[in-house]
Amino acid sequence: MNFYKPQVKDISLFREIAKNIVNPLEVLREAISNCHDAEAKTISIIIYRNKEGKFVLEIQDDGKGMNFDNIHKFFNLGDSMKTKLGIGEKGLGTKTFFKSEGITLYTQTRNNEAYKAIMNEPWDNLCKGILPKYTVEKIDAVSGKGGTIILIEGYVIDNPEKYFNFNTIKDYILWFTAAGSFKTYFANYSELHKYVHNMQIAPRVFLEDRMLGIKEEIGGVHQFCPPQENPKVDISEQIYIRSVNYCRHFGPFHRATNINGEYVSFQMYGTISGINCRKKVAKLRKGETLKSRFGIYLAKDFILFVKKQNLMTDPNYHHYHLIINSQAFELTADRNNISNEDDPKVKWIFEEAKKIICGDIMPLAEKGYFKLRKEEEEEDGIKDKRRRLKMRLECFDKIDDLLINELSIVKKPDNESQVVILFTEILGNEKGKNLVKHINKIGHYSHQSTTDMICLNYSDEKVLVEIEYKLSSLFKHDHPYETFDYVVCWEVDLDMNEKKKLRDGNILCLIQENEEWILKYGTQKVIPIIELKMIVNNFKNNC
Repeated sequence: MNFYKPQVKDISLFREIAKNIVNPLEVLREAISNCHDAEAKTISIIIYRNKEGKFVLEIQDDGKGMNFDNIHKFFNLGDSMKTKLGIGEKGLGTKTFFKSEGITLYTQTRNNEAYKAIMNEPWDNLCKGILPKYTVEKIDAVSGKGGTIILIEGYVIDNPEKYFNFNTIKDYILWFTAAGSFKTYFANYSELHKYVHNMQIAPRVFLEDRMLGIKEEIGGVHQFCPPQENPKVDISEQIYIRSVNYCRHFGPFHRATNINGEYVSFQMYGTISGINCRKKVAKLRKGETLKSRFGIYLAKDFILFVKKQNLMTDPNYHHYHLIINSQAFELTADRNNISNEDDPKVKWIFEEAKKIICGDIMPLAEKGYFKLRKEEEEEDGIKDKRRRLKMRLECFDKIDDLLINELSIVKKPDNESQVVILFTEILGNEKGKNLVKHINKIGHYSHQSTTDMICLNYSDEKVLVEIEYKLSSLFKHDHPYETFDYVVCWEVDLDMNEKKKLRDGNILCLIQENEEWILKYGTQKVIPIIELKMIVNNFKNNC
């Protein structure tokens, strides 16, 4: 029997790894991780266009540099320089650099070995089915210049400045790279030093955008807004005047166990905060919202890689910024998702994390942040009622007077409800009732019913009455003509003989007979209109 080894098509694999980048900024994630693994204390990210107009991404660090073998590992596929299990142990990350017109590497070790490596047209070669080649030459070491410089020229992307500009790079670095790690919160847990590299090191990071002329040192740790449990008032805010500046921290939480003889642990840290605090620590990209950015994240090496929203059912999840880290998480090849969610170790982590979230974090958030927001909502509700009352009083003074002393109503109607009140008042007045034909008494009123009123005529028969402020409003509602016998309105605002279509498609015609308005549906139905404005005028004339 013959045995055969599966063949790996290196060229297509190189091409797919470089091609399948979800976010172009992931190039920075890989570069900064390498700087961090090299024990760099200072990292510089510089973006510019060279003399040929090519976009250049330059990464500098003062780490331990690369020897001859490590340079080959840098370019090789599946050949990692890492010795501890963490992000990047598969040796795939730096291959994202290949989607460019050129890669130049300068490096110097602490033993003063110095090299220069160049790879020309890697992406063009890969697209042609050619495995790109690189050269390595030994160069003179420069005293005090240890570390590595990587230049990625002509990164293949439309409008690179859209992605690689000062604000987007700064935000990405502080959220999704080793220079935005939150490991320093757990530096005192000695057992973690076995699994996570350089727990106590937070490198200084310098970012320079030469196209915009901006240079700044940014914090080398993940950004959480400082605690503010007694926040100041934001005078520009209408409702949440204090909670917008609220921030409470949770953690550090560290849990560990043994599953099938294997040590498993996870770490959790985070905040609950108002919108101003969240805006301070996140520079949103176009189309991104605070709701899509914040919530619960998973991390490995204390570097965020994916949101995991189903660990919290609270609809206000986006007010939280919680991170769960574990070296037990295994990442997909693109490092943007978890690949071992069904692993018993991961299931234990999620179960324990939920206990912390539901038992420790959420109750404190309810007692502090959300209680403050509820109080602010109630206070705003009171203020709103005062505002609306003031507006109503101002509007009341502008409403025309009815000018009928015999009636207890002093203002003309300005809405349907006022028409109901005036109609009731007129029927309750002897002089007024004599001016109303057809209807003798009101039986029942409901603004939620198909027809507003059930009344009695002078034969004590039930009749259906529809109430409108203006007659034209009748044709804007879903009122089949069969559902009302009369219409009471303040004003007839349609022309004589005007035909109007109801929502059900039937057409009614407005006519006037014997000084009375009538809506007719052919010869089948006659609907008298009781216009209160006319009755009020007649009332005044008879007084």
